[in-house]
Amino acid sequence: MGLHFWFEAWLRSGFLLLTAEALRRLARSQTAAFRHALLFASLVLLACLPLLCVVLPEVAFPIPKGHDSNAPSVGVRYWSTALSSQSPQRSFEWPILIWVSGIVLTLLPLLAGASSARRIASQATPLKPELLAGDVLSALAPTDIRLSSTVSVPLTVGVVHPRIVLPVEAKGWSSLRLRAVLLHELAHIRRRDLFFQLAGHVIGSLWWFQPMTWMIRRHLRVESELACDAEVLRSGVRASDYAEQLLAIARTARSAWPYSSSALPMLSPVDFEGRVKAILNTRLARRSTTAGLAIASTLAAGAIAMAAVTFNSSRFGSPGGTSMKTTLSALLTSAGLSAATVSGVLHDPTGAPISDAKVLIYNPDTGAKQETVTGSDGRFSINGAGAGQYILKIEKPGLTSLFREFDMKSDSTREREFTMTNDLGPQPEDKPVSGDEPRGPVVRVGGMAAQANLQTKVQPVYPAAAKAAGTQGTVEIEATVSKDGIPIELRVLSSPSDDLSESALEAVRQWRYRPTLLNGEPVEIRTTVIVNYTLRS
Repeated sequence: MGLHFWFEAWLRSGFLLLTAEALRRLARSQTAAFRHALLFASLVLLACLPLLCVVLPEVAFPIPKGHDSNAPSVGVRYWSTALSSQSPQRSFEWPILIWVSGIVLTLLPLLAGASSARRIASQATPLKPELLAGDVLSALAPTDIRLSSTVSVPLTVGVVHPRIVLPVEAKGWSSLRLRAVLLHELAHIRRRDLFFQLAGHVIGSLWWFQPMTWMIRRHLRVESELACDAEVLRSGVRASDYAEQLLAIARTARSAWPYSSSALPMLSPVDFEGRVKAILNTRLARRSTTAGLAIASTLAAGAIAMAAVTFNSSRFGSPGGTSMKTTLSALLTSAGLSAATVSGVLHDPTGAPISDAKVLIYNPDTGAKQETVTGSDGRFSINGAGAGQYILKIEKPGLTSLFREFDMKSDSTREREFTMTNDLGPQPEDKPVSGDEPRGPVVRVGGMAAQANLQTKVQPVYPAAAKAAGTQGTVEIEATVSKDGIPIELRVLSSPSDDLSESALEAVRQWRYRPTLLNGEPVEIRTTVIVNYTLRS
């Protein structure tokens, strides 16, 4: 997971949350409960974004690039410019370490707050029932209410067994204030706001590097308070009386609850002034939307999901970068959640099987490798490969190595017949056995036509070993490009060395094309790419 992966994740999540914020602003005429559900739906979609990136299609997006004097140019038959002498290196995945450290740091306040809230609730004393009015007492039947000298504002704590903790001063409160406070906290319990707040905190911790996450979480907290205020007003408490009681509690409060997600304090420093204004604004929607809320929230979540799909179908790439879709697919494979089989039979030009040939398949995005050797009948099989792009290398002393790159779908099977020769010239074409049948017409396209449709081009890197050995020359690749413009199979036809073959495959597999149309419909194409590696004198 290089910087490209994290940058792409940042862009995708930012687009999703910006869409959620836009929908929240458009829903100002709706109830606070509606907006709260909308924001939480966006956080759930954010949590599911990695899965969406795997299952949704990937389509090339044109990104302008500046001219590089050291970069190769694509021609019909060859590339004429020298390549960079830098060599690819695998370094320590420090971005993952930073990400995990951020998760730990953002979860610490949640854990500390949960411990503090539990301690306060356990040390608090029960509130005497005679202090409560009859209508409030009946509503509070299953609820545990306690008094504590530690807190100065009312709190709701506990997800499984909720409790309302009041300051000890509540014993001297008027019946109006006590009724308003308890109705507000009861609304939090009925709405399960503490669960939504905790879940939002956990999701936000996973996406801590996205600033929009913190904004959505803040709005989620505000909307939950506004929704509970609306329920208090619907119970018959006058808006002016309720606002007066809130201000009175705020004046006597000693401090705010320091742990934002482990409890629900009635008085939060988050937009308290706006909350009072909302209470006094009689034009705001306060109607109950129990049935309509589910439908409206589903539609809102669907709108956000469609926005995520639209964004996800564009690949924001950078030279040498690996797409989020490819990397996450590889991770699912490594976790054993998807698997495929790569098999084949190897023989020489006469048709005789080639035994004891080394077969290597590896995922360049994750570095995962699997090896085997051909049997006496020339057959081999590798199980456990999953969705992603793979490079297949077959070696046999005295024969020219074979290189293939292909895009594997999860739970698919690919089987081929390969022919190895001792000639460095063009290699014989593979014969598909299974798993390679074309999904439609495959059109042969010339190099110049394919170049015109090229949108994203990753520059090859000159291998250090080849540079040190003075190896240079031309790598000829036959590329099969899908209807979506993604190379799904690359076949090295000729090459001066294995290092240059791998370098060329590693770069060309990341290219993206505009779809080629035949009678107005996208089709798979087959074209030839020739890369010329030239050492500077």
